[in-house]
Amino acid sequence: MSNLDKIDHQEILEEAISFTSLSDFGPNSHLQGLERLCWSLNYEADLNDIGRSAQISRITGLLVNRLLLEEDFKKNSIDEEEMKPPLVIVGLPRTGSTMIHRLLASDPDHTAMIWWEGRNPSRLKGEKRGEPHERILLGKKEVEIMVQASPDLMKIHPMDAMAADEEILLIEHSFHSTVPESFMNLPSYSEWVESQDHTTSYEYLKRMLEYLQWQNLERKGKSWVLKTPHHMGFVDVILKVFPGAKIIQTHRSPLETIPSYCSMVSTLAEPLSNKSFAKNLGKHWEEKLSRALKHCMHVSDNHPNQFLDLNYKKLISEPIDEMEVIYNFLDKPYSSEAKEKMILWKEENIQNKHGSHEYNVEDYGINDKKILEDFDEYITKYDLT
Repeated sequence: MSNLDKIDHQEILEEAISFTSLSDFGPNSHLQGLERLCWSLNYEADLNDIGRSAQISRITGLLVNRLLLEEDFKKNSIDEEEMKPPLVIVGLPRTGSTMIHRLLASDPDHTAMIWWEGRNPSRLKGEKRGEPHERILLGKKEVEIMVQASPDLMKIHPMDAMAADEEILLIEHSFHSTVPESFMNLPSYSEWVESQDHTTSYEYLKRMLEYLQWQNLERKGKSWVLKTPHHMGFVDVILKVFPGAKIIQTHRSPLETIPSYCSMVSTLAEPLSNKSFAKNLGKHWEEKLSRALKHCMHVSDNHPNQFLDLNYKKLISEPIDEMEVIYNFLDKPYSSEAKEKMILWKEENIQNKHGSHEYNVEDYGINDKKILEDFDEYITKYDLT
């Protein structure tokens, strides 16, 4: 790879500054992660021209968002926003967490990050408060491009620019997130991210949520519902940064979840690289999710009153009834309006509406024996045989 082909983190920083005519990125804790990410992109991801261009654009966008966010904080009283303790959904991918997230988000008393907000959380220059029309269009266009590039994606994760989605997209702005490794081969960057103290990234997440809350007056006084598998590895940090947070854990046999997730990351990676990293990504994520889950189990054992366990099979068969269990856990009424909204959402979002997801575990460098070994403690504890 020539120097001309390399992704230069300093050039990207300068491009973001030039684009916005701003220079304050906020806390500089993102800089080391940015540099580490660019190194991995250059020397491990084997990106093709499309992948290289896409990553330069994505990273530039993250930095632009940081610049615009800091400018808005300086000019407005966003620091005065108050957040209620959030409800946080954790669990392995493919355990019903997306369904639970979107059901809970449909309650008028709750709020959640919408996908387009995750990609473009900061107001554009000249944008009036509460009028994010251009950012919504950008989000819709990006989802269209993603689905065109990876047609099977909708079978795996129902992409919708206007639906509640994972705030891992917000954490990505700290360059401490698992987003890049979810569609590229970045072992060095992943190892570095996992070794960091994530307090600063969750403090920045809270700052971004307050910013989104300030932008939309309808969110005032509502409880945030957060969700991403990323939280499993840092749930102790969540309890520190968001005192009083309540955690829902969704459970399903790893034999059914791990290969499915490996299929998803491989599907996302395929258009961006010169070669297939399916086996690398499969082994990487099987082991990474095992470590994150063990951490989450340990923290939940030490904070039993703040955790609720839900089984996937029951979630799928009786999702509306399971909501009552959740509301009892939250010690809040399950209103008729909330129930009606959830029933409507469920009717409009039947499982496998975009087709069933098919995959072969052997394609990802793993097998059932390894999964059973790595997740033995989890399977036994939650009776997932």
